[in-house]
Amino acid sequence: MEQTQISNDWREDISDSSIAVLKLADGESATFVFLNEGEKKTHADFGTSIVFELEHEKEKKILYVNANNFDLLRQLKELGKLTGKAVKLSRTGSKKSDTRYTIEEFKLD
Repeated sequence: MEQTQISNDWREDISDSSIAVLKLADGESATFVFLNEGEKKTHADFGTSIVFELEHEKEKKILYVNANNFDLLRQLKELGKLTGKAVKLSRTGSKKSDTRYTIEEFKLD
């Protein structure tokens, strides 16, 4: 039996579970290098996010940025081309309603 191509393949919405997601708690920060420019993904339960691959502490990780997080996305846009760029991401706030992120370019030694 011949298989047909699925036009909207659900598999594309499932992230690779072998790659850890970068998560920060209130007051934490992390430095990392972007490995790509980000890709827009839509999930039925979580909505639309921009998904970035990055290298953090010599491990490949994923960073999800909600498509409605206009403040962080504006900061990312201001950084210009992201691939290969080292940055420091900081979080303040403990609840979804008061959480704010700041990102700035970081010089590697």
